[in-house]
Amino acid sequence: MPMELRIVCPDSCPYDGEAAFVTLPTTDGETGVAPLHASEISTIGPGYVRVCNEKMGQVDRTFAVSGGYVQIASDVIIVLADRAQDLALVDADEVQAKIKGFEDQLSVLSENDAHRAYLYNEIAWCKLLLDS
Repeated sequence: MPMELRIVCPDSCPYDGEAAFVTLPTTDGETGVAPLHASEISTIGPGYVRVCNEKMGQVDRTFAVSGGYVQIASDVIIVLADRAQDLALVDADEVQAKIKGFEDQLSVLSENDAHRAYLYNEIAWCKLLLDS
């Protein structure tokens, strides 16, 4: 009996489908979810949602997420993420170019410029997309 998984972001829904097993990067550590899992709501941190379509241990899709929340109830998993990206769609060269651009912007900012925090977050996101 498959579960239903939805990964939802403010501006998109990167995944809406069935899964036999899902691993989630909760703030308490990686959590595996199989059918009939206990209901819970948890925070998720930066990491990877791994989707096994057929059976546990056979990862079919991996999504980078930057953080958010997950609700598990009645074999429905809803991930509410700030950002999520299917790693199969990531262009490594494009992401490397973005990192270089962000680093170039950082190099001209003063140490106390508030824009630095934004750039550091963007670099961290890009590295998450590359470090699966």
